[in-house]
Amino acid sequence: MKRINLLFGLAFFGFAANAQTEEVVLTEAHPSNFRTWSLGLNVGATASLGDAASYFFGDKTDAMPSGVGGFEIGVRGHLTKWFSPMIGVSGTGGFHQTSGTAPNYYYEGDYLDGDISLAFNLTNMFLYGREYQRKHAMIFTVGLGATYLAATGFDEAGTQVSSVGGDKLSSARAFTTVIPLKLWYKRQLNETWDLDILYRNTFALIDGADALGKGVNSDFFGYFGVGATYNFGDKEKKNIVYYSPYEGLFADLKEIKDNYGKLTNDDDGDGVSNLFDVDNSTPAGVKVAANGAPMDSDGDGIPDYMDADPFTAKGAKVDAEGRAIDSDGDGVGDYMDAEPNTPKGALVNFNGVSVASAANAGSGGVGAYMPSVFFNFNSVSVTDANYLRLAAIANALKSNPNVNIVLTGHSDATGAEEYNKTLGQRRADAVAKELTQVFGIDASRIETKSSGESEPLANGHNNINRRVDVSVK
Repeated sequence: MKRINLLFGLAFFGFAANAQTEEVVLTEAHPSNFRTWSLGLNVGATASLGDAASYFFGDKTDAMPSGVGGFEIGVRGHLTKWFSPMIGVSGTGGFHQTSGTAPNYYYEGDYLDGDISLAFNLTNMFLYGREYQRKHAMIFTVGLGATYLAATGFDEAGTQVSSVGGDKLSSARAFTTVIPLKLWYKRQLNETWDLDILYRNTFALIDGADALGKGVNSDFFGYFGVGATYNFGDKEKKNIVYYSPYEGLFADLKEIKDNYGKLTNDDDGDGVSNLFDVDNSTPAGVKVAANGAPMDSDGDGIPDYMDADPFTAKGAKVDAEGRAIDSDGDGVGDYMDAEPNTPKGALVNFNGVSVASAANAGSGGVGAYMPSVFFNFNSVSVTDANYLRLAAIANALKSNPNVNIVLTGHSDATGAEEYNKTLGQRRADAVAKELTQVFGIDASRIETKSSGESEPLANGHNNINRRVDVSVK
């Protein structure tokens, strides 16, 4: 039994220790992120609504003082704490002067009162289905309080006939419980200040708050006031009264609903749903990246399916079809052309620098390189992108009739070595065929061979290694 108690105790303390170290994560809606304390003051008009009431003009006679029976001054203050965007507690206090008339009767008095009330933010209890920066709030409060009041009653001749708490000048006052009801409109001026407009009914739980007992179970007072509220809190915090977590929730749900179709549909059939697809009109069969954008292997801004030359080096300026700009037509793009004004037909090396021709300088051109021709994976087809390079080779050969060339085919390291050797030869033969059949170069001036995968030009860049090099023989 002792062992069981010991194990139970260890388990309990272990659980308690774990609970103490558990991290608490606060969400955006937590009250600590908002201004929840406020202090306000308002001034307005008080009306008596009991047996002797304000503005019952039929009861007032010319013999009564002119200042009685109307609205009297009232001043109130409040301290309010909000526990959530919908519920808070408000403590209020005030001073009100009162007066009223009845048949052959009028009274004058005043009262001091204080109360604690529950506050309900009616605006946040209704769902509007939209999210916006709210600047208005309607609040209802109900509570319980106490008042010290004094009232003195007179007949129309001005003779005192009754009193509650002594006469007006007496320090003695009557004590009674009150139930306050308030409807409170707030308009945000900024995060710190609000404009307040309110109406309040204060039910005194006695008959005689107007110094007149006439069968009404309780007298009550009405008050209409205007004022301002100061909201305590750091500058970055917003007023909790104007925040509705439900509207944010419904906005999120609407967004999820709107995006559901995008998540499940793929209009262009590229395998990427509409929600994540940055290009939702990709043609059928086009390879795309994870975000649905068409592949752009050379990063020149032209998608591969529209790129006439998908092997352009990074940073090269290209035309609208993705071909590297080659101002002098020597087959070497301007981005790497060290001699951008080479005469037409001149032999150049891989940097675009002209070399002596074999016709004018014996073997001076031997070993010179012309533009290479590049191929797609496992392909021997000469693409349109390479025709500008072939045109540069053909111009050089026609301008130098005594120059012969060697076409050396290459492959990447994918596949068997013997297969790649054959693939390189087929690529060299394909380039030779284009030069003879399309550009009219004599086949006797062209030699073909293959290096297969043995001479990669750029490690890790197979699109560069799949090529045919052209050199002067």
